[in-house]
Amino acid sequence: MRLSVSRLVICLLFFWLAPIKVAAADEVRFIQALADQAISVLSDSQGTLEERERDFHGLLNDSFAMSLIGRFVVGRYWKTMTPDQQAEYQALFAAWVSKSYSARLGGYSGQEFRIDRTQKAGQDDVFVRTRIVQKDSAPLRADWRVRTFDGKHKVIDVVVEGVSMLTTQRSEFSAVLRKHGPDGLIDALQTRLTKFPAKAG
Repeated sequence: MRLSVSRLVICLLFFWLAPIKVAAADEVRFIQALADQAISVLSDSQGTLEERERDFHGLLNDSFAMSLIGRFVVGRYWKTMTPDQQAEYQALFAAWVSKSYSARLGGYSGQEFRIDRTQKAGQDDVFVRTRIVQKDSAPLRADWRVRTFDGKHKVIDVVVEGVSMLTTQRSEFSAVLRKHGPDGLIDALQTRLTKFPAKAG
C-alpha cells in the first residue's frame, strides 16, 4: 500500500521528534529531582547552617558543570592563566558560587516550582523552562540549560527572567580581569569569600 505524502511527513516527524521527546523527558526528570533536593535543603529546619551549606555545596557540584561554567566566565583570559592560577581560580569560583546561594538558605517560604516545557538549544543542549510561583508576587521565570556529559546531565546556565547567569558573570569578571588580571580576580574572589558572615544554625 502506498503511503500518502501527508502520512509520510507525519511518520518522519514522529521518528525525528521521538528521540528528542525522550531526551527532553530525561532533562525534565533531572531538573525536577534537582528542585526537589534543593527545596529539601532549603526547608530543613533541623540541620545546622553548616550542614545545610555542606549539602547545598554538594548538590551544586553534582548538578552543575562548575568547571565548564568557571572557564566560560573568564573567557579568553583562561589561556593567560598558569595551571596554578587556573586551579586556584576554579576552587575559589566553586566555593563562591556555593556560598552565594547558601547565604540565601533561609529565603525559602513555600514557593511552588513548576516545569512548563522543554526546548532544544543548539545541537547539544535542552532548555527546561520553569516558573517559581510565589504567593504575593508574579511568578519568576527560570530556564535551565542542560547538557549531557558522559551520560550524566549537568546544568550549564540558568536564565532568570531572560538574564543569563553565565553572561552576567562573564561581564562582571571581564571587567576585573581587564583592570587587574588573573591574580586580581583571584584576590577579589578570596575577599568576597571572607565577607560571608558566619551564622549559627
